[in-house]
Amino acid sequence: MGGSVPDALAHEVSGNRWRMNGTAARPVRCAALTGLCGEESICSIYEARPSACRAFAMASERCAEARAAHGLGPVDPSWDAGGGLPLAA
Repeated sequence: MGGSVPDALAHEVSGNRWRMNGTAARPVRCAALTGLCGEESICSIYEARPSACRAFAMASERCAEARAAHGLGPVDPSWDAGGGLPLAA
């Protein structure tokens, strides 16, 4: 992929555009997501996640929409009370 995302987890769409495996069709399930959505899941490459993921703010409106698509409620506003990111969603 040319960046920090492992090549096995993404594919080239065109030119310099890449997409994470599992995100091109519905239901969307990123190849880097481990665990079960709605129970315990985590990005296996969080520190090396692509720019599109870095731009997707946790607890944002888009986050709430993505969670709703999986039957989940919005992120509790107190999720960051400890000052760090959650280990699992």
